[in-house]
Amino acid sequence: MMGISLRAYARMRGCSLTAVQKAIASKRISTLPDGTIDPERANQDWEKNTFAGQTINRAQSALPPVHESPAASGDPVTAYLRARAVSETFKAKTAQLEYEERAGKLIQATKAGEYAAHWSAIVGDALAAFADRAAPLVAAAKTEAEIHRILAGETNALRRKMSKAISDAGY
Repeated sequence: MMGISLRAYARMRGCSLTAVQKAIASKRISTLPDGTIDPERANQDWEKNTFAGQTINRAQSALPPVHESPAASGDPVTAYLRARAVSETFKAKTAQLEYEERAGKLIQATKAGEYAAHWSAIVGDALAAFADRAAPLVAAAKTEAEIHRILAGETNALRRKMSKAISDAGY
């Protein structure tokens, strides 16, 4: 089969020319005798000789090349390192959550639910009473401006009442 240029292979693969050159230098892929690349063979080699975003550098290894992923090889060191990374990530996330809770940025979900239920009750009671208080005043009003003044005053009174109820509840 005819080979393609390094640049053409890089475009086909969706990577940079430098990445292809590094793959050749580290012997992850090989070129044809004329310096071109057989794309099918190069893609297979690239997949076999690359794992977890890192390359297998055969030039630095005295061991024969391994063409399977570290997890499939059963390498206990790799398995330990992955488990350790997962454990450390979990510990870091847990510590971050504990810090944010102590700093007052977070609260327990049950407590948030209790706050929401209490807030809903305060707002619901205030809104239910609003119509009973405002209706007779609006009915007695003679102008649109007077109705507006009454509704604005009742709305402000409602806001103050809800604010006081929330403050009294300790939120």
